[in-house]
Amino acid sequence: MQNDDLIKRYYSQLLLDGMSVEKQKLLSKKSVTVIGCGGLGSPLATYLAGSGIGNIILIDHDVVELRNLHRQVFYCENDIGTNKVDVLAKYLKSLNSNISIQTNAKRSWDLVNKDLKSDLLIDCADNLRTSYSLNKVACEEKIGFLTASVAGNIGQISLFDNEKNHCCLECIFPKEGDMDGNDCADIGILGPSVALIASIQTSIAIDYLIGEKLHVNQIYRVDTKNFSIQKNKISPDSSCKIN
Repeated sequence: MQNDDLIKRYYSQLLLDGMSVEKQKLLSKKSVTVIGCGGLGSPLATYLAGSGIGNIILIDHDVVELRNLHRQVFYCENDIGTNKVDVLAKYLKSLNSNISIQTNAKRSWDLVNKDLKSDLLIDCADNLRTSYSLNKVACEEKIGFLTASVAGNIGQISLFDNEKNHCCLECIFPKEGDMDGNDCADIGILGPSVALIASIQTSIAIDYLIGEKLHVNQIYRVDTKNFSIQKNKISPDSSCKIN
């Protein structure tokens, strides 16, 4: 994209402190892998596409269901029964034809590391088995890992860069309990709560991709009912099984 076209398209975000034409061009060269195209993944992928991320890989084995539509608002009734990655990819390309979209309608743990590798691995899944398997891949491949979850009115977001000293998801939450549980199904969720967490997760992703490190090895706990955010530093755990 020529500079004039780039400035016209991304003018509003280029006005922000910390952004520049050079950083916008950097975003256009970045690749992200989004695992889970539901309540978190669909708005996150849409905002990333809108912001000019050059390549977005969408991974989700699910199809659109009626029970999804109250919170997964980038799908509609006519999409029921269709693979989420196919519906979302079509929407993203219509939003920004300058970017590349790749899809894979498989479970993440059925894929090999090279299918997941990018500049940032973004976990928007709804079960712990996926989150822990992605954490392991990110540690092995030494790529950034951004994970988020939300149930009820509480969301959590963490970012790990996997560059120097080991620090990962299992350092703060050792692997245990029901790996296939779905808190949204068990506890419930409101659409706006998911959208809020997805928006914060997207902002963290963009900051990381332009070279900002202020969110690395941090966990954010967001109360979407009382509108409060707690931020805590994550320390490496020498007894972590992945270390």
